[in-house]
Amino acid sequence: MKGLALETIAYFIIAVVTIMFILTLVGTKLSPVIQNKYCSFVRGLRGVLPLPSYMRPPLPSYCKPDEYTFETEVIDSPKSSFVSTQIAAYSIACWERTGKLNVGQNTNCYEIVLTSDLDNAVTQDNVIDIIKNEGYEDILVWKADNISKKGSIAITYNSTIKKVEVS
Repeated sequence: MKGLALETIAYFIIAVVTIMFILTLVGTKLSPVIQNKYCSFVRGLRGVLPLPSYMRPPLPSYCKPDEYTFETEVIDSPKSSFVSTQIAAYSIACWERTGKLNVGQNTNCYEIVLTSDLDNAVTQDNVIDIIKNEGYEDILVWKADNISKKGSIAITYNSTIKKVEVS
């Protein structure tokens, strides 16, 4: 009876490993959202399997934790028009990397550090006008006050509202 139970467990493990292998082969063709869910499932399954770590199937390359961190950009210019253009450009770049693909998770894209005070305030309208001129509509939520002093600006993607936020 004990041998039958161990044999059943072994067959179950072989079946799970085979399914994971097949999904790994097919997984490269999955959309980013499905890949993310699949990677979460595989990580959980690997933790539950009663196998030593050297016998566990490897994660697919797209499941490796890439430790994504946001990029920090320093702007030395005191010209508000230049800073507005840069905020718009980084917002569009964040949208292209996250929102356009609908990654399904909040993402910190950029931190913009202003090293000097600006000649005029950068406002929501300035940045949105530049974004509209580039052909993008309704991708930005402005959570910052008018920007006129040196400091830090965060550009993030909010997956709940599916827009880029400037704060």
